[in-house]
Amino acid sequence: MTQATGASAHSPGAAPALADFWKIGEAEREELLLRGVTAAHAYHFERNTAYRNTVAARGVGEWVRPAELPRLLRATSQAFTSYIDILGTPFPQDQPAGFAEWLAEQVSVDLRPQHHFRSRYRSLERLLRAVERAFSGPGLELLTSSGASGRARVIPRDRASTDLAAESFRLSFQRYLGIDADYTAIFMMPKRSRIARARLARYGVQRVGLTPDRVHFTIRLLASPDQVRVRTGRTYRTGWRGGIEKRVWHPAMTLLQDRLVDAQAVESAISRLIPAAAHGEKVLLFGSLAQLHGIASFLLDGGRTASLAPGSLLGTGGGMKGAHGMGPAGIRQEEIRQDLQSAFRLTDGAPVPIRDVYGLAEANWAAMQCAHGNYHIPPWVHAVTLDDDEVFQPETRTTGLLAFFDPYGGGDLFPAFFRTADRATLARGTACPCGEPGSYLEEGSIQRLDLFGEVGCAGRV
Repeated sequence: MTQATGASAHSPGAAPALADFWKIGEAEREELLLRGVTAAHAYHFERNTAYRNTVAARGVGEWVRPAELPRLLRATSQAFTSYIDILGTPFPQDQPAGFAEWLAEQVSVDLRPQHHFRSRYRSLERLLRAVERAFSGPGLELLTSSGASGRARVIPRDRASTDLAAESFRLSFQRYLGIDADYTAIFMMPKRSRIARARLARYGVQRVGLTPDRVHFTIRLLASPDQVRVRTGRTYRTGWRGGIEKRVWHPAMTLLQDRLVDAQAVESAISRLIPAAAHGEKVLLFGSLAQLHGIASFLLDGGRTASLAPGSLLGTGGGMKGAHGMGPAGIRQEEIRQDLQSAFRLTDGAPVPIRDVYGLAEANWAAMQCAHGNYHIPPWVHAVTLDDDEVFQPETRTTGLLAFFDPYGGGDLFPAFFRTADRATLARGTACPCGEPGSYLEEGSIQRLDLFGEVGCAGRV
């Protein structure tokens, strides 16, 4: 079993394998996690300039007391966009050296570029490639996630943290969704992309053991950070470049998405789905709610349904949550569910189950939805909720702003201690009706305040 090697440098004793956390009792696991948080804090406080400056400004030193734990949390929406304030621009390709200095302060390893950067680069994608080449020693890769503003969050990974993410996703895919090497996986995502969700999904299914011929990505176009930014229609370059982006590229890309990319993705999914159904293969069909509804509508409009082998699943990313029950294009989620149930049936006639996945670009884990609708947080992650005063809520069932500490699965590159922008109801210490122990987010309780941004980068890539 893969060891949580990313935590070994700062954990007392040998780091547990992530899979072993399911074997540890609740009280012992809680103590282990809190001990891991304390050790990880000391490790990163010494090595990570951005983290040390943030928590020191809050009065926290190298040795943290339990009451100070909320002060360790950084906002997911700000931690990896802080280059914008430092550089004074959302376009780091105009200041490559300054961006490299910013990046070096975000990580807990010594990043020394192997060559000089140009004075500027034509695009963010070209800059990120240059940075990865310059810091090739730790196997650096830069993932992105763009919110409603179109301003990219740039999240660094190295070999160790990528390996931990792959292992984390593999374990969750297998335990919570039952996905194994005998599945055919169809992702409504681009295979070539820096978008964190797409890359982590690919790593997870690869670690499960699916062979390349059983993994299918339906979006053929490259989803570069620059394309995602222009497509959001909120942040443009200055001057004539920005005018062209706004008046030419944005409407052209919107039209291309609506009339070609979405249609080709549906066609590509159908071309793999139908043979899989005919051969009795178990299928994981994963995409945004809008994308799955597009496939269902295509089938139903043609008077067809997909009859899939038992064990098949429809997976959504952030698509089944929200306070108002509305899906894409103003269609109620209940109507979408009905269409999905009509279009996708198991061979015994039952509707194919739908499972949502809650994930964050900054996290090395995802919470998978069980048959009872709850979202299970992996046991190596310490999840909490904060009240309006940003204080931990200690009760076994709480509602507030979701935050998490991931001292073992987060790796050594940066401290995975984050406050999200999502309000949710968290249950701890009580088993889910599905029988699974550990913490979970209750069905229907997650209100993703940045939902528009998440759909922008996941549902429309």
